[in-house]
Amino acid sequence: MITKISLKNVATFQNEILIDDLKKINFFYGSNGTGKTTISKVMANPGNYNECNVEWKNNNKLKTIVFNEDFVREYFYEKDALQGIYTIGEEAKNIEEQIKNKNSEKEKIQKEIDNLNHTIQEKKNEESKIYNELKKKCWQTGYQELQNDFDQFFTGYKKDKEKFTNKILEESNSNHSDILELETLKEKYNLLYNKQATKVDELQLIETKTIEYFENNQNILQISIIGKKDVDIAKMIEKLHNHDWVSQGKKYYEANYDEEKNAYICPFCQQTTSDSFKQQLEEYFDESYTENINELEKFINSYKTATNNIIEAFNNLISKENKYLNENKETLNDKFNIIKANIQKNQKSLEQKQNNPSIAISLESFVKQLNDINNILNEFNEKIKEHNSLIDNREREKKKLERQIWKFISVKLKNDIENYTKQKNNIDKALENLNKQITDKNNKIQTITDEISELEKKIKSVKPTVENINKLLSGFGFKGFSLKPTGDEKHYQVVRGDGTDAKKTLSEGERNFLVFLYFYHLVNGVTNPEENINEIKVVVFDDPVSSLDSDVLFIVSTLVKNILNNISKDEGNIKQAFLLTHNAYFFKEVTYISSSESSLKKKGVKIYFIVRKRNNDSYIEKYETNPIKTSYQLLWDDLKKMNIDNISIQNSMRRIIEFYFKFLGNLNENDLLSKFEGEEKKICKSLISWINAGSHEIIDDYNISISDENIDKYKGVFKNIFEKTGHIEHYNMMIQNVSNVK
Repeated sequence: MITKISLKNVATFQNEILIDDLKKINFFYGSNGTGKTTISKVMANPGNYNECNVEWKNNNKLKTIVFNEDFVREYFYEKDALQGIYTIGEEAKNIEEQIKNKNSEKEKIQKEIDNLNHTIQEKKNEESKIYNELKKKCWQTGYQELQNDFDQFFTGYKKDKEKFTNKILEESNSNHSDILELETLKEKYNLLYNKQATKVDELQLIETKTIEYFENNQNILQISIIGKKDVDIAKMIEKLHNHDWVSQGKKYYEANYDEEKNAYICPFCQQTTSDSFKQQLEEYFDESYTENINELEKFINSYKTATNNIIEAFNNLISKENKYLNENKETLNDKFNIIKANIQKNQKSLEQKQNNPSIAISLESFVKQLNDINNILNEFNEKIKEHNSLIDNREREKKKLERQIWKFISVKLKNDIENYTKQKNNIDKALENLNKQITDKNNKIQTITDEISELEKKIKSVKPTVENINKLLSGFGFKGFSLKPTGDEKHYQVVRGDGTDAKKTLSEGERNFLVFLYFYHLVNGVTNPEENINEIKVVVFDDPVSSLDSDVLFIVSTLVKNILNNISKDEGNIKQAFLLTHNAYFFKEVTYISSSESSLKKKGVKIYFIVRKRNNDSYIEKYETNPIKTSYQLLWDDLKKMNIDNISIQNSMRRIIEFYFKFLGNLNENDLLSKFEGEEKKICKSLISWINAGSHEIIDDYNISISDENIDKYKGVFKNIFEKTGHIEHYNMMIQNVSNVK
């Protein structure tokens, strides 16, 4: 079945019109030129109209047969003979019963397929739901939480959630990049996407070998430097433990020589000393002592130089502008402050040793702290090397980084992706199984169809159609012509009683009735014996009663209602019908439901539409119940519409007056006109002009165009015509009883 029709930019359907909620039987009523035939043409060939569409239930497209002006032209005017219609003859009851059973089997299988398609749609809806949930999660977790960190990276995905989600799914299956921390990714991103970024110099390590040497070779600090013990003076020095005091005094003693006394003076007691005393001092502080003192002085001076170099190197390092260094200067300063404290302590100890060579000291080691600093600097240098490598290979590294970011996002969404994938795999397996069942059932249907085709070939004939059409023609008084099969028994000729060709001499009414009968039989037959007579179809009737008199119109209505009744009972191969007409009588006949047609009373079987046009733009109104009673009532309905063309409402007034007063036969035009004056008289004349003119044209030039300002004047004169002729009660009744129309 057709479930929805959309119309746009075709004929008078300028704006998009959606015809939905379609039923098995669909009635369309509208005046000529409102767009009914356009609807039938779109249904016949939707592919010819780019902005129009016809949607089918479960995408199961059925054969659609359309009766409209195109059908009449193609089958009647453009061919010398009518294409023969193959149907099943009455003599093949047994085969027909077999075909009927096989068709029932096909319908049963088709219903099973429809149910499977319904289940497939449910599964697809479920799949869409879990995908949308994943899409929402990916957007929140993968984009919104990271957009400020990786703005340029997301170029191309910022407004396309589906593209973004599909990329994550793709990367989760194929990306084998290393998983990096967010901060690492941000650091690389800020470097690679910053066009101003340049290479960075590596940091110089602090030299440690010299300090290690001093710390490993401090024997001179740990020995007591004193004089010779076998000198007489040594006993006293040892007893008093004043080696360092004597050593320091010796320098003053040697510098305190008295030329007059020709002797050295003690710097402490100012007494002259003997030559032997001086000799004993010199012997006590012999060459060995001097060497140790010199070695000590050298050690102290070298150590001071080394530590000063370390401090200078660190100060030079810490003063550099380096982003890796800048982030950790405080940590480095804290570590180096410990080293400086050790240096100061060691220098103080060395000063004590220098002043008191006899004492033993030991230096505090700070090599470990230096190594700690160098380890940190090595870490920085590794980052600097990586930094410089990224700069040197920016484009290659950018691609690598992008994969690493996608990897990070996919890992971040790992649980959601795994949950989605698991559910999707289950759905895919179910869909695969359902599609396999459908394929198997379609194969069964094709097998049954082939079997039906073989059975039909045995009994198909064009003769039953000829006999039925000729019987109907004769029964309704069309005895001047009939159909006759051609010699090849594949076509029909329209002939007179004497056998001459009658096709070109048929009246419009004869032609229209004949073509309708031909179409009526075509919906139950085929023009090619190879086709399936019982193929499921949709039928469309577009104004099939043009130029027919009331008797023929009645039989056409009856034949159409037979088709509609079979559809409502779900009998036969016609499953849906569309009827479009401007003829109120015909519409009334085909929509009337008698007591014997209970199947047509089923709820949800029928729906009604009215096709209207305003300012050359067609639109459609839908009704659950039949909105059309008589054409006369429709004219009164027009008077209450707010959105109808001014010309249309003017013509509706004229037609009401023409119909009502001709029926009464007692309107005196001159007497009526004498009751009006001025502009109202002109308006009255224009409204009653059709009664005697016999033409449905606007005769008075004054009334070719009617403005919005004048419409109320027309309505006022229209009402006064009924009042001045004594028929105001009829006016009031009709105005009150008209339908409420939007």
